[in-house]
Amino acid sequence: MNILHTETLKRWGGQQQRVLNECTGLLKRGHKVVLACNRGSVLSQRAKQADIKVYEMDFRTKAKMVGNIFKLIKIIKKENIEIVATHSSQDSWAGGLAAKICGCKLVRFRQNLYPIGKDLPTKFIYRIPDKIVVLTSLIKRNVQEVRGSEKDIEIIPSGIDIKKFDGINRTNIRNSLGLSENDIVIGNTSSFTRVKGQEYLLEAFNKINEVIPCYLVFATAINEHYKSIYLSYVKENFRSRVLFLGHRDDIPEVLCLFDVFVYPSFLEGQGHALIEAMAMKRAIALSEIDTFKDFIVDGVNGVFFKPCDPEDIAEKVINLIKDKEKRSRMGEEARKTVLERFTFEQMIDHTEKLYMELLNAK
Repeated sequence: MNILHTETLKRWGGQQQRVLNECTGLLKRGHKVVLACNRGSVLSQRAKQADIKVYEMDFRTKAKMVGNIFKLIKIIKKENIEIVATHSSQDSWAGGLAAKICGCKLVRFRQNLYPIGKDLPTKFIYRIPDKIVVLTSLIKRNVQEVRGSEKDIEIIPSGIDIKKFDGINRTNIRNSLGLSENDIVIGNTSSFTRVKGQEYLLEAFNKINEVIPCYLVFATAINEHYKSIYLSYVKENFRSRVLFLGHRDDIPEVLCLFDVFVYPSFLEGQGHALIEAMAMKRAIALSEIDTFKDFIVDGVNGVFFKPCDPEDIAEKVINLIKDKEKRSRMGEEARKTVLERFTFEQMIDHTEKLYMELLNAK
């Protein structure tokens, strides 16, 4: 198969990781995969490192829409593309219209739970794809309201390469950060956006430290301005215990240093960072929202706290810190959940099957 993926966003997150994983997975299975994404984006850089052919474009503004449609038409014809897979707003307009003009099969991915507009243009762009791929049943319901039918909406959860989370020794990274094996570390590796709820975790950190001295580690890109804003949620005498590692390419190693992974997101499509932490057998404390109830059983493979509630976050995390045996047991159960539902192979198998069925339906 010859497949073109398009992606608008320049920053790095679970959505961009999904695009890259799918591209590399299908490429290894002998398919031709081409990527069109924003010039200078993290995805562009990482795709090139993975030997994926990249066309850099400017998807950031609607003013570039017409030009991007014609550029994508040229790419489709040059690369003999059969399937166009789009992922974000601007590229879904340009990629969707280019695919239809060229007679390609069109697949739209939807990975988040942000509200979808009900205006006619939005309904149009959600009704022209041959298939829409979503991560969860909740996202499917959102899309169904706009598309007008559940027909041709496919649920394919994001998967991770489980082998990357095996055989990690946390001593080296702890030593590099000046932490001992006895230091308690809680952490989070998701992007700093409003819905991820890190400010509630930072507020909770004050109470946690009053009971059990520990460290809070974040591993994601953040500039100095926003770092100072987030740090203002923490009492001055505890701020030295908050470590911002910035963007990291060694997420498995970072996760390995945590004793508890805390995920305070209150609006989530699936939670790629969460799945990675589960693969690393971390004890998980997370918001009690419908997305997570689909695969987390409270007290078995994770512990729920009330969304946006620093007091409850602190209470649940403190209880986990105090119970090492429970943390270990929950980490093992979390890993089992990933093996059952969220592996890289399952994601690629399902996606490849979907694409083949689309082409064979001609």
